Amino acid sequence: MPTPEAIRATVDRYAEAFESDRAGWVGLFAADATVEDPVGTDVLAGHEAIGGFWDLTHALADAIRIERTGPVRVAGSEAAWPFQIRSTVGGADMLLDVIDVMTFDDDARISGMRAFWDMADLRPAD
Repeated sequence: MPTPEAIRATVDRYAEAFESDRAGWVGLFAADATVEDPVGTDVLAGHEAIGGFWDLTHALADAIRIERTGPVRVAGSEAAWPFQIRSTVGGADMLLDVIDVMTFDDDARISGMRAFWDMADLRPAD
């Protein structure tokens, strides 16, 4: 089982890499990882599909980044953490609150990720 410190380091790198490091971000996932983002949509599996998700999210915005809004809570080989997606679309800055729940393999790679959010909560940044 990965250590809490290793899990938190993966989450930190996930947040950093999401802005502009596609290969680094995808590399944080196990080869057979799954992503359900948001919960209730089709589950993506594997690096190719997860990379396609990164491509899609970045194609929708001029700029996009993750800003953590609270601590990473680790229990066993799982973690949950709150953050905001800050995106710029057509010159407008937008915010979306998200909670990710992740499972990790023994190497602290993400083996599963579920994102809790709703597009109805998207709002202009102050």
